Amino acid sequence: MPNSSTFLADKNRVHAELMRLARAGQITYYGALGAAVGKHARWPKWTQVLDGISDDELAKKNPDITDLVLSAKTGWPSRISRQFTNGKPTPQQKQKAQRGLDAVFSRYCPGKQAPILPQPK
Repeated sequence: MPNSSTFLADKNRVHAELMRLARAGQITYYGALGAAVGKHARWPKWTQVLDGISDDELAKKNPDITDLVLSAKTGWPSRISRQFTNGKPTPQQKQKAQRGLDAVFSRYCPGKQAPILPQPK
């Protein structure tokens, strides 16, 4: 992979920001997350970076902190279980997204209720 050190640095920045948000019990949107890590809301590497973070967290038996990242327009994750929702998640995807968000809040911010999806900006 060309620029693998840049990719790793980007991934580490995004991971650190997602962990900060998880511990604070906050959701985020691509634009806000991008602003926090110096990337555009439509950064072409979001999928690759977030999938890598998801894989790392799930391999460690941690909840998937990428579930904190929502589409500002729909209030749902843009992808649920690695499937693009095109703004219209199925009932099963909706349940999965809410369970994922609940797991993140339960683990990293116990005592704080996870927001009920969808949460459009």
